[in-house]
Amino acid sequence: MDRSPSFNYDPDGIASWEDLNTRIPEPENDPATDIRSVDPRPLPPEVVEIDKNIAELESQLAALKHKRERLLGDHAPISRLPPEILCRIFELGVDEYSDLILTINLVSRHWRDVALACPVLWTYIVLDMEWGWRMPAFLRKLRAHLQRSQGAKLHVDLDLCQVDDIAAQTVMTELRPHLARCFSFLVFVPNWARMHIVRENATELGPALESLYLRIDYSQAEVEDPVCMLTQPCPRLVQLKLEHAPLDCVNVALPALRQVLLCRDLSCHSSIKIGFPFKALMSRLTASSLLCFEMCSAVFNLDAAEDTLCASPNLYELPDLEQASFSDVDSASISLFLDSTSLPNLLALSVHSGDDIHWITRVSLFPQRFPSLRVLDLRNINLTGAGLSPFMRALHQLPQLTGLGLTSPSTGLIGSRFFEMLAAGPETIGEWILPRLEALCFQACPDVSGHDLLGVVTARRAAAQVSNLSYVKFSQCYNVDPQAVERLESLVHTVRVR
Repeated sequence: MDRSPSFNYDPDGIASWEDLNTRIPEPENDPATDIRSVDPRPLPPEVVEIDKNIAELESQLAALKHKRERLLGDHAPISRLPPEILCRIFELGVDEYSDLILTINLVSRHWRDVALACPVLWTYIVLDMEWGWRMPAFLRKLRAHLQRSQGAKLHVDLDLCQVDDIAAQTVMTELRPHLARCFSFLVFVPNWARMHIVRENATELGPALESLYLRIDYSQAEVEDPVCMLTQPCPRLVQLKLEHAPLDCVNVALPALRQVLLCRDLSCHSSIKIGFPFKALMSRLTASSLLCFEMCSAVFNLDAAEDTLCASPNLYELPDLEQASFSDVDSASISLFLDSTSLPNLLALSVHSGDDIHWITRVSLFPQRFPSLRVLDLRNINLTGAGLSPFMRALHQLPQLTGLGLTSPSTGLIGSRFFEMLAAGPETIGEWILPRLEALCFQACPDVSGHDLLGVVTARRAAAQVSNLSYVKFSQCYNVDPQAVERLESLVHTVRVR
């Protein structure tokens, strides 16, 4: 067996659930009190004179430093860059941080002239809570961006929960003539009435649209009739995200669709889930060459005419789908999706469904339907006691896997038995489990120290029938032993600890 790494995916993305990536705040240090400021008596005249001389000298020093920085700036290599290259650098920065354009304008007259001559720098229009209470200032900024962007494509991101109906109407009226050149449109509204204001002024939206993100406050979404946002065909729409918004919001043909995200609420966790009609959704997905499908805090609903209820239902064809992710989705909905679809090119499957792993049993029963599956990224499953048995039986039926991620097991423990099974060969369990495994990643697993994994790595390196582990990652595993990591680094090509 070829023992060299053969990744056709990025292993760094395995076991990287974003909602678990929290930072521990740094402790704040109280400034020390200067004891000289406690004395209430007036300072002696000599000290006052000294302080005056110090202030004058500090002023002169500051002036000299400013002059020095200006001279160095005039001779800096960046000052000699052609305007078109400088503009491209600005464009990359603004693409990452849209507010950077405000800083660029204040650096120098030359930079401001370059920025004003580069329309793409002014295409980011963002209304968030920072601007919600300063609408006059935002409207001035909006008009300046619309004028300076000329005919460039627009990126529009509006949080209309921060303003009232009158302000929302004013903003959309200003945007209305320019939405035909909008390539990315994100809108967050508190209710369907506010979405109706958006729709009335977004009749030009569609021809250039490549990304659409609709979000409505979950407290109001279910008590009012939904609004269909799009009125024009969207031949270029590649990415669609619906947060607590039904499919009825997007009732047009989407032939170029490649990425779909359906969720209830990404900002907070809730046991309540949003339902999507399975047949209607699959009809939408099969009408395009979908590459990535994500579902979060949602379930599938069935109607009486559902094809999946037939004795021999036809499979929905998703021949181009490469990635599927289900976060906080029940096992029954996941099983329904996997049982009802043909996924010949599915490369990576990420699942957070709790202890119920009925879905993986369904996958293992028909492994031939998933010939391209290489990555399994699992969260909150039970790997101890009786829960380990169905999981390991399923892995026996998926020998093609090359990447496995385990995050936050439901019992809090991975357990030593799992590692023993990965290290056991044909003499013990009849055959190797995951003989092609090359990447193994852990996130938020408190009992993982690295020593059990050393036994797995050593056993597999000594066997010619299995691939070597070439990528290992520990993320938020705070009990990892540095000595074990040092040993692993001598045996494994890439070891990451975060």
